[in-house]
Amino acid sequence: MHAAILALGLILPGGMGVTAHAASLTYPAPIMGTETTAHAWGIETRLAQTTPCMVEMTINQATFMAHMPEMIQAGLFNTLVTPALRQQAPHYLMNTVQMDVTPGFVHTLFSQRGAPARCHFAWSYIAPNGTRHPMVNFDVTRQAYDRIDWAQLRFGDMMTMAQNPVVDREFDAQVNQETIDVTIALSRSGISADLPPPTTAGTHSP
Repeated sequence: MHAAILALGLILPGGMGVTAHAASLTYPAPIMGTETTAHAWGIETRLAQTTPCMVEMTINQATFMAHMPEMIQAGLFNTLVTPALRQQAPHYLMNTVQMDVTPGFVHTLFSQRGAPARCHFAWSYIAPNGTRHPMVNFDVTRQAYDRIDWAQLRFGDMMTMAQNPVVDREFDAQVNQETIDVTIALSRSGISADLPPPTTAGTHSP
């Protein structure tokens, strides 16, 4: 696991209940159950199409940032994520949470009976002005899924196992700049942080 000050390790949506619930479902079933708090925190998933499989995952930035105190209380982020830091690094924080929850979504889909051999996953966020912006997209195959040691999966590992990862160029630049800002802010507080890389895909969108 990356020695990240801001993110607290791998958290699957709904905890262990996600995979147990998914194993009893038949594809195409919803990726997130109605009981998850992710909806309230601004995270939505949608199976956009079944053939070929494509899952769209969206973060509503305004809702996500408004509920940050609840996520801190729940242990998804720690108390170093101050109001000032939230305002300074929204893209960094959204990128961190997508890295955290993506494995759970992938696991849920491929745990369903009759799941496809391959699926495309696409993250985007909705800015406060209502415009949608791409973040990152990638493919996962059944073969790659079966090779993953899910019990030992570390924070950020999912993207290294994905195929055809593409990071939106504008989003990547925003996260990179905010990563620097976060590092500087923490260093001024006397904290040395080995932050996770903002993006792990080597390809950018045009």
